[in-house]
Amino acid sequence: MGENKEPTLKPQLNFFDAVATGLAAILGAGIFAVIAPAAGIAGPALLISLLIAAFVAFCNAISSAQMAAVFPRTGGTYEFGRRLLGEWWGYSAGWMFLVANTVGPGVIALAFGGYVNAIVRVVPAHAAAIVAALVMTTINAVGIRRSVRITDVVVVLSILSLLAFTIIGLPETRIPMNLTPFAPEGVGGILSATALLFFAYTGYSRIATLVEEVHNPRHTIPRATVAALGTATTLYVFVALTALGVMGASALSKTTSPLEATMVAIGSGAGIAIIAAGALLTTFNEGLSDLLGVSRVAFAMSRNSDIPRNFSKLGADQNPWRSVLLVGVVSIIVAAFAPFATAVAISSFGTLLYYTIANLSALRLKKEQRTFPRALSVAGLIGCLALAFSLAPLEIGIGIAILLVGISYRVLRRALVRRPPST
Repeated sequence: MGENKEPTLKPQLNFFDAVATGLAAILGAGIFAVIAPAAGIAGPALLISLLIAAFVAFCNAISSAQMAAVFPRTGGTYEFGRRLLGEWWGYSAGWMFLVANTVGPGVIALAFGGYVNAIVRVVPAHAAAIVAALVMTTINAVGIRRSVRITDVVVVLSILSLLAFTIIGLPETRIPMNLTPFAPEGVGGILSATALLFFAYTGYSRIATLVEEVHNPRHTIPRATVAALGTATTLYVFVALTALGVMGASALSKTTSPLEATMVAIGSGAGIAIIAAGALLTTFNEGLSDLLGVSRVAFAMSRNSDIPRNFSKLGADQNPWRSVLLVGVVSIIVAAFAPFATAVAISSFGTLLYYTIANLSALRLKKEQRTFPRALSVAGLIGCLALAFSLAPLEIGIGIAILLVGISYRVLRRALVRRPPST
């Protein structure tokens, strides 16, 4: 009987752990790297893009938090969509999250490698990224408590490094000169940059994907989600304003390590050291948290036989280490071969489709199950669709192709599973 029991995960995370995990998933490659290409698209109006992305993320996070409180089961929108919309909706969400966000830790490893290369020129960025992805995978494979202990410490150091960047840089800004022209590409540029910067917020509902491992999830998850997202947005706006005010959008768009380049422009040796250390710690920590969250969606999909059941087997301390290794291997491949900007856009597109389904699912909640207005889910749904289809046609095409591959895989898998054994 014991062998047939469905594998479940045990609660191990308190409120501070949940906030730290959410912040670790949000802070990182987005603010340390993605603001550079966003500056090239929207100019100084990337500040507006950040706020729009934050609002859409907030709406999505509220939808996810409400559903996690009602259905405290690991898997995020994969699980919520299955229950509220049907198996195929849930599977589509899970597939897009799994594929798009398996790219995510690899992208973050690439950002980490870019900063290593900026500090030590003889170390190739891709080589550093591969090592980072390998270490992230190893730490997560040995258990969530070890991962979260590291996250709790590093997220505090990350916040301090971003605060130091702002304190050092703000007095050196040239505002309004470096914020003019404010929106050279108009509304189209703002929306395109918003879709790209959405990557900077993609960890905002990481807490909801870990719901089985959070103590008192009905109360902890909504509060922790709002706390993490609000803190990150405040930091993002001040950091982006500082970088734009010092560098200007044109110069900022030409660097692969924008915050370090800002400190170089100021000539602050202490600032350069703080940002170098903060960038390495923060991007690594975000990758660690992202890999943790995505592996839990892989575990949930495996538990329901949407991917091979072997990935739902648990090791010591009920740790789904096989799912961790699956996500880790893909992350290492991305770190080795993927172009940074393209990988960011594909990851953003997949994540936006995932949260489109999250908001659709949240609209099916009954009135008594809601703790937030229904209008937030409607706003999140519209925002996700608008941002997803404001990306470049190539990136949209790749995202849709990924979805079609996933649907085809499930059709084939179901046909093979149902086929009677040959004699």
